[in-house]
Amino acid sequence: MSTVNTVNTANAANAANAVNDTQALTRAAIQSALGPYASAVEVNVYDVVDSTNTLAKERAAEEAPALYVARSQRAGRGRLGRSFHSPADTGLYMTVAYTTREPLTEAVRVTALTAVAAVSAIEALTDKHPAIKWVNDVYLDGCKIGGILTEAVTLPEGKTRMIVGIGINLTTADFPEGLRAPASSLFAPDEADGIPPDFSGRLAGEIARRLLEALDGVTSPRQCLEIYRNHLLYVGEAVRCTRGSEVFDGTVLGVDEGYALLVEAEGETLALSSGEISIR
Repeated sequence: MSTVNTVNTANAANAANAVNDTQALTRAAIQSALGPYASAVEVNVYDVVDSTNTLAKERAAEEAPALYVARSQRAGRGRLGRSFHSPADTGLYMTVAYTTREPLTEAVRVTALTAVAAVSAIEALTDKHPAIKWVNDVYLDGCKIGGILTEAVTLPEGKTRMIVGIGINLTTADFPEGLRAPASSLFAPDEADGIPPDFSGRLAGEIARRLLEALDGVTSPRQCLEIYRNHLLYVGEAVRCTRGSEVFDGTVLGVDEGYALLVEAEGETLALSSGEISIR
């Protein structure tokens, strides 16, 4: 599947609340990391938005692949209607949007490929080794540092606009009470001074490029699956699974080629294509 055929060069500089290139989150840093996709992806950088996913959905009729990145979000969103804490200048809040004719069932695979892109980009730019918690979370040292929200808008002529949101805590230190999982950030407080000023822009471009490479087959499906499996949390461990109204306990075996989670429960191997897990 190609995501970048017959598209136009980005021209988003006239956005009303766009950040100029003198600030840390810059279009120049993003486009540099996008590599061969720099001229094909419309890059939009903002000071603050309600949600980068919401913004991308409002522009779903656009054909070109697009990247929306913001320094903060007023109403960041996660899966199942949850909020995503998005304070200014301490995290990366971005959405990749592209048009496809693939079925909506591709959302699970797209989420998985985004997780692969995120952990691979972090490892390429830092000495950190994050992990993937099925289905959509990025973890580091036992704590959640990021999440992925994949949405889709159905368009005429059998087309779909895929909306892939990624939020990563970079230096966030204060989190709301009552979070479902322990939260942390990519960098500890004593590491903040060593972060390059253009890091968030480089990370945004790196994640977007790696996702598009996976979608276009530049990175092979087998390689993506191997990366995902090598970073998957809780393999061999007992977990509690929630699928709709059904709750059961099992042991994680891995993921199949469609990124469904394989769980052994009461002597039976189940493949979960939706739902959540938590450590018991």
